[in-house]
Amino acid sequence: MKTVVRAGFVAMLATAALAAPAGAAPVKQVTSTCHAGQFSGMFTLRYETSGGFHRPLGAITTAGPYIGDVGTRSLKISYTDGLGTHAVYANVSPASNGTYTETLPSGLAIPATARGTASTTFGNGAQSCVATVPIT
Repeated sequence: MKTVVRAGFVAMLATAALAAPAGAAPVKQVTSTCHAGQFSGMFTLRYETSGGFHRPLGAITTAGPYIGDVGTRSLKISYTDGLGTHAVYANVSPASNGTYTETLPSGLAIPATARGTASTTFGNGAQSCVATVPIT
């Protein structure tokens, strides 16, 4: 029994060591959905926190049915602190049904002490919906 417990403990330690390299910040992932009638969108933001900043890495959006046939997908990342609201990133691209992955430029940073948000607006010209996630 001790051997089984010890082997399990060693396996857990090995898994933990492989999960995040030394000094690497864990990647967080937050997801939100929105609906406009029969249309829907889903937005996921990936980011890490290190050195007192949240650093957005990438976004994944999924839209359908129909909301992505025409129109736009608009991604905005910002934060609010004692001095106001600050834009960190904005991008508008053609909408599409299905899943779209966006790699964000390096260097984006949100102070960890601020209140950050990211939102994607899915619009097809007639209807739109907004999916918003917190960055904490």
